[in-house]
Amino acid sequence: MLQVRSNIFSSCSFGFRACAESLASENASRLAAMQRADKNINELLEDLNRTFHSLHQSGIDEELFDVISGFESLSV
Repeated sequence: MLQVRSNIFSSCSFGFRACAESLASENASRLAAMQRADKNINELLEDLNRTFHSLHQSGIDEELFDVISGFESLSV
């Protein structure tokens, strides 16, 4: 009887352990995927910010050149 209980407990313990390891592995995979996605989003955001600032600066430069050329044409 003691041997039967021991075998049942051992089988249940093995099953529980297998399920726990499976869940831990799945969660680790999900965490790694979320971290990669977060890194990709941050890189994309940096690229978009760089592009925005470059375009914004180009617009400012163009307006400044227009003002300077207009001033020079009035000075002549």
